[in-house]
Amino acid sequence: MRFEDYMKKPRHRLPKLGRVVEIDLDVLRCGVGEGLGVIFDCDAVVKRKVRRVMDSNGWRWQLARQWKDQEFWDYCFEQDKEQILNINYEYGLIK
Repeated sequence: MRFEDYMKKPRHRLPKLGRVVEIDLDVLRCGVGEGLGVIFDCDAVVKRKVRRVMDSNGWRWQLARQWKDQEFWDYCFEQDKEQILNINYEYGLIK
């Protein structure tokens, strides 16, 4: 399910606070092309786990770790975290 689908739901149909759900996140990744060349900014859809957390202004989405120390070895974790932060700004969850 995508973020847009969750945000269209009424408030009482959203996942409970703290409950981890899997979403499809549109991302830009680098890939390997023909002749082992690097292709930058390939559109991809990855599955990431997120949760709703309380903030001083209400609730927001937060990226959830799937494994211990994931932010150290998953080089895309920080990029996806920033993208979820942008989605929070886009929907007005963070000001």
